[in-house]
Amino acid sequence: MRDLLDLIQSLSEATGVGNLAPSEFKMRASRFDTFINKIKNQEPFTTVDDQEVVIDPKEAKRFVSIWDPERQQFIDKSAQTALLAKGSTYDGQNIIKLSSLRKTTEFGGAGVNAGADASSGGKGSFQVKPAHIGICDIDIPATDLYAMIAKNSVLNSTDYGKIIINLANYIVSGESVTLPEEAQKNDKLRAAIQDNAGEYLGVLALLYNRSRFNKKAEFEEWLGSSVEELVLKFPSSETENLADSYAVVTNKNTGHRVNISSKGKNGGAAPALSGLKVPEHLKTNPKLKNGIEFVGICMLNKTRSTIDQAFDGIDLLFKVNPKSIDKVWHKFLPFSSNPKLKQALVDNLKGRGGKIPASFASIINSVASKDATDGGKIFYAMKKEIEIAINARDALPEFKDLVLEILEMNFVQQYTDYENKHKGELTFATQWPAKLDGKVTLENKCSAKDPFANGLSFKLGRTDNSVSSEPGEPEVDGPSDSEFSTSDVAQLTGGPDFSSSKPNTQVGDVGRAKRKR
Repeated sequence: MRDLLDLIQSLSEATGVGNLAPSEFKMRASRFDTFINKIKNQEPFTTVDDQEVVIDPKEAKRFVSIWDPERQQFIDKSAQTALLAKGSTYDGQNIIKLSSLRKTTEFGGAGVNAGADASSGGKGSFQVKPAHIGICDIDIPATDLYAMIAKNSVLNSTDYGKIIINLANYIVSGESVTLPEEAQKNDKLRAAIQDNAGEYLGVLALLYNRSRFNKKAEFEEWLGSSVEELVLKFPSSETENLADSYAVVTNKNTGHRVNISSKGKNGGAAPALSGLKVPEHLKTNPKLKNGIEFVGICMLNKTRSTIDQAFDGIDLLFKVNPKSIDKVWHKFLPFSSNPKLKQALVDNLKGRGGKIPASFASIINSVASKDATDGGKIFYAMKKEIEIAINARDALPEFKDLVLEILEMNFVQQYTDYENKHKGELTFATQWPAKLDGKVTLENKCSAKDPFANGLSFKLGRTDNSVSSEPGEPEVDGPSDSEFSTSDVAQLTGGPDFSSSKPNTQVGDVGRAKRKR
């Protein structure tokens, strides 16, 4: 165990915070805009080893020229490096790899600029995610997870990291998992603990029976073992299918593999629909035909973009259930029969002219955005129309059935909630199986200014009686803007309270008396 912990420490020290590789800009237009603006304004970038460098402002034009705005990615390998401004060097060179730049908070990362305090950034300023503390991409026996948290050198190096270790102590010892007063008052720190550290604290709560999980017995029966016998893995990639970050549990005896998606405030980020893979046995089910076609529409690759999602998605819904689409759209549908109109909308969106018919006026006027083009407003409204049609008008009921069939028994959602009513306590809830309990909604995180920044996503709604989380801060990549009025979809409720267990453990300070609520 000591050797394993030493390995984790060396890995965490070597990797440090995330870097600004070209892949960090893919499908993230807001990050690309920030990147270009910093170059134009000659603002310094921070390197992974805490140096400051300035990129030549002429590079802004070059990066724009090799950026594909439709697919939100670079189209040339020269994007891997940048020319530094005169007088700015790195390791004696005037060329720097983007992977040598730190992924600071302005790019959705955890690192703050050199000399900045963690409190000056958002929740990502705190080094508490699995990747930050060095527990990613390695097999972790479930019984070792607590020790890896309690003995973690990264967490032990900061005051806020020690708070997380204490919370882990409370979980395994059966105490109420209450944040100290300073964390309760600091919204950014609390969000970092709940959303980021919650990725492993929530799994720890599941392992130590501190999570509301009324189907745990059935879950363990299906797995063929108890949760304590499982092997965990926290993938470092942010592009994993179905979840931004999750633990993978595997039973080597039965071969069962389960994705545990960690969710914090507001249910966490919605997984991209492009992450769904339709099993062969479902493709032959005629009842799921339209749902399968919709999932296919949402696939993103070299030939399909989020613009294609919008056009093809609204066309499909109009074909299978025209009453689900507002009549204001009917005169234009299906778009597939009018390629000239489609091209005009795309050209207008991308600033290449494109004359939009006056008959779109009511749709354009329904979107209140000062910065968006008319084409941007139309695409934003189109994606919102698809979302509303599926969630509120039941346009494609087989889509929801298909998602649940795909997730079935192999998907667990683990929630970490903050209950302010009980003195700043974290509580935990486990949802499984998706096939029986799931409530699926379509999600669309974009803006009229940049309507194709994100693809369509889905969210598996909560079904337990967990506490209500306080309103969360915006997503790093940009929130779904409120320019367009939509109907909220109520989430299901119902479920039991959790019970506590007090295991015998020798790691960490867990001997304190159980505190009263």
